[in-house]
Amino acid sequence: MSENQNKTMNELMEDYGVLKIRTGEIIKGEVISVSHETISVNLNYKSDGILTRDEYSYDFVEDLTKVVNEGDIIEAQVLKLGDQDGNVVLTRKPIEEAKIWESFENLKTEKTVVEMKVTEASEFGISGKVNGIKGFVPKHQISVNRNVDPSEYVGKTLKVQVLDTVNKKGRRQLVLTARDIEKAEKEAKENLAWETIKEGEIYDGTVKNLQDYGAFVDVNGVDGLLHINEISWNRIKHPSEILKVGDKIKVKVRSIDLEKKKLSLSYKATIKSPWAIFCDEHKVGDIVTGKVSRIADFGAFVTIGDTDCLLHIKDLAWLRTEKVTDVVNVGDEVTAKILNISKKERKVSLGMKQLAEHPFDIFAKDLNAGDVIPVKVTRISLEGVHVEAKEDVDVFIPIAKVSAEKLTTPAKVVKVGELKDAKITNIDRKGKKLDLTFILEDRNDDDFSNDKASYSTHDANEQEFTIGEQVKGLEDLLKNN
Repeated sequence: MSENQNKTMNELMEDYGVLKIRTGEIIKGEVISVSHETISVNLNYKSDGILTRDEYSYDFVEDLTKVVNEGDIIEAQVLKLGDQDGNVVLTRKPIEEAKIWESFENLKTEKTVVEMKVTEASEFGISGKVNGIKGFVPKHQISVNRNVDPSEYVGKTLKVQVLDTVNKKGRRQLVLTARDIEKAEKEAKENLAWETIKEGEIYDGTVKNLQDYGAFVDVNGVDGLLHINEISWNRIKHPSEILKVGDKIKVKVRSIDLEKKKLSLSYKATIKSPWAIFCDEHKVGDIVTGKVSRIADFGAFVTIGDTDCLLHIKDLAWLRTEKVTDVVNVGDEVTAKILNISKKERKVSLGMKQLAEHPFDIFAKDLNAGDVIPVKVTRISLEGVHVEAKEDVDVFIPIAKVSAEKLTTPAKVVKVGELKDAKITNIDRKGKKLDLTFILEDRNDDDFSNDKASYSTHDANEQEFTIGEQVKGLEDLLKNN
């Protein structure tokens, strides 16, 4: 028997340079043919190796002939010693994966930024592939904003960094973070913004969130506080009355605290104040319409546009007004005349009575000096008599004009409520005043040359009354009343 006959098949294969291979072993071979779907590899084995497109790489390869050529030396792992055709089934994925994990360690050490397209989302975070390996971003690592919805990221491409290559249970897993990148970018942007933002300048901003005390607005990457008092020129109860999250607005920088990194903003400083608008649109003498917003003892506040104007009690009506609510109430729409605009004090005065003709002018329109008119005695004093010439026209007749005879008190000849005729001695249309006398018969003009019907207490030519006469006159007045 020959020596070869005593050798085993494996020994004979080794004599002829045929390798001995095992499942899982990493081997090298020469590419002997390449097709669209498969690669044939000479392994120096009793059969060739077959490497399919799916086992070539984690990355999708459309055509193997585009990436591999005949004669190339290729490294692969034995997946199976024989398929149905007797070929050795090969794969490159474990080798590629080992290199990828090694690269991930380098990426982690160097904090390199890579991109990941998000393909899945759950309540715990988001997933996608990086270099063909599935990576996971925990929910708290998605963004600096902890309240993100993971589902909103599906389909988006995120910048990520390798956080770890082993999960908490010790199993190999690619754990990623996008938050650290976003945080670093935000800090860089903020640092640049703090260097460029200037006090007193106006910038474009975006409303980030609303609080009871104001709103936070992003200005060039820096969050600034827009206090509620700086949102509107008018008083508001909550920022949501004017703003909503996402609004693009212009804001003016009120102050900057670089040490504490605080930015104070104003929105109302970028818009015209209601006062400025009012002054642009109105002038003294204009007739305006507004709504009564508030009542005070001294008058009513009327809102015209966004400006509160004072309608003083004395300018409500020509007749004496005891209470403001006798004429107007909150919610009433009123028409009034602008009497004064004080730009320095930012005050506007209105008048309602100025829109109506003065009762005196109406009454005295057709009257002349010398006319005799009926009057009603309303009040008597030692100095004279108060009479009502018309419902809203009161006149004082001094005692010297009550009777031609010398009187200690008018009560001797007139009574409260009595109707009498009185002669008009003078009409002061500008001063809205009548001078009347109860003395209807003609007398020498010199007798009355110094009389002023409205205000004189006695005739200048008369002698003074004695104390007894005055006391007696007072007694008569009291009896009369």
